[in-house]
Amino acid sequence: MLFEPVAAELSFGNAGNDLVGDFVRPPWPGPYPAVVFVEGSGPGGRNQGSWQTRLAAAGFASLAYDKPGSGASTGDWTRQTMADRAEETVAAVQAVRSREDVLSDAIALVGGSQGGWVAHLAASADARIAAVVTVSGPGVSVRAQEEYRLRRQLAAEGFSSADIQQAVALQRDQVQRVQSGDDPARVHAAQTRWHAAPWYPLLAGTTPQSIAFIAGIADYDPASALAALRCPLLAIFGADDLLVPVAASVRAISSTLKDARHADHAIVVFPHADHNIRVYTGTGAARVSQGHYTPAERAPGFDELIVTWLQRRLPLEPGLLVGQS
Repeated sequence: MLFEPVAAELSFGNAGNDLVGDFVRPPWPGPYPAVVFVEGSGPGGRNQGSWQTRLAAAGFASLAYDKPGSGASTGDWTRQTMADRAEETVAAVQAVRSREDVLSDAIALVGGSQGGWVAHLAASADARIAAVVTVSGPGVSVRAQEEYRLRRQLAAEGFSSADIQQAVALQRDQVQRVQSGDDPARVHAAQTRWHAAPWYPLLAGTTPQSIAFIAGIADYDPASALAALRCPLLAIFGADDLLVPVAASVRAISSTLKDARHADHAIVVFPHADHNIRVYTGTGAARVSQGHYTPAERAPGFDELIVTWLQRRLPLEPGLLVGQS
């Protein structure tokens, strides 16, 4: 007999936007613990591959929704700050929490990449969020992560040291000028001579909108949100990540949580895994495209780690606290 989860569209509002996503649950009666996915950078969010089915098979409901201006959702994600995204995430949690088939105190966040920053911030603002899982969620500032990404990704894709230095200089110039009050459209136009460079599409800001967005979030640092976090945290990284400084992130997260006397956290680094926690499956030297291995498959044990960690920390029945028998 084939396992068939039950899916339905779920809508909620935030900041004048109508956000639309898929609520997926197990085919047996609830109430269920639940997961809200927090998407990374760029558009999208609703398509989480097989993850919602995997969670339903393990007994979890989940919500994955289109970011503002993506899919069926209204708005514009490029106008959001990290605080805006965290507020939206809390609104998504509240929409799930209001359902009769969900255990209201058993809702976790799963944030990937930039969504890790957002998940920290949302959980520090909503004490009822029961747990957070981050996948390649940086422990350093946006500015530090983006410069690291640009240097490592360009080098891996064969660009010269001169190309890398020019790209880093342009990205710094974009942020500095916009933060000083310059019009993002004028900043973009001032870099016209570089628009045809083969490395230019790898900058975080390649249009007036994306330049404004990266300048708006560049100074965000997760330290305060991590220090305020009280729920359990699982932070997962790939050792070969070209987009996030893994060693620096592990040090920052560990140090901040230790200083805050955070009671329940784990940091897991998968060897030979990229930003998506995938390992190279080709022959010969590993090939990288857009910072990811290709061809590749999920690192062994990754899926099981997330599911079992969540099962141990979310109450499975109303009124049942984690740790009780």
